[in-house]
Amino acid sequence: MIVPMNLYSLVQRKGYLSPEMAIGWKIGMYVEECFDDFSDVGVAAVSDNDTTMALAHLIQRRGYLGQIVVPQSARPWDYHFYHLITGTQLSFTLIWKRIELPQEIRELESELCEHNYEELERYQASLDFLVRTILCEPVTSFSFIRQSRCRRLQIHNEEGHLIHCHYCGSLIPLDKAWDVEGDICCMSCAGLEPVWGICH
Repeated sequence: MIVPMNLYSLVQRKGYLSPEMAIGWKIGMYVEECFDDFSDVGVAAVSDNDTTMALAHLIQRRGYLGQIVVPQSARPWDYHFYHLITGTQLSFTLIWKRIELPQEIRELESELCEHNYEELERYQASLDFLVRTILCEPVTSFSFIRQSRCRRLQIHNEEGHLIHCHYCGSLIPLDKAWDVEGDICCMSCAGLEPVWGICH
């Protein structure tokens, strides 16, 4: 299997190539193409796994820190990117049936051993096919992508006026509100991680 160079260096270091690593590389390349680079991009992931590791590796190979926020609470996406300059957000929600091994192959995992060559070969062939499919197909084949614009309201609020968040209904100061595609909301409903808000 031909592995892209940016991904190959990670494979060499870790000693294996997983479907999750391929997913991280594909998502990272997609985002880099959208934003030109990662210099002003906030990145968040729902878990610290091989996909997140591959994303961080790609970002670091491009010369950036590659720090990825892993929230403590649930989020409506799997991977989220926020361009601090333009306010553009990209959310990726993985389609699990497209990135998992077939059920009959997953059932082999608990019984795999070096002495059962047929099962090992069958499992490895299925794993290789899944990785190859992820690397060759577009990102939209295994994830839903949502793009939106999110900007802080440029309003001086010396009198402390409040406004209701369009989504959760909570009261927020006007100067702490965000405009997401015309809807005024709080930072949480805007999809932003707290650390990104201080950049504005």
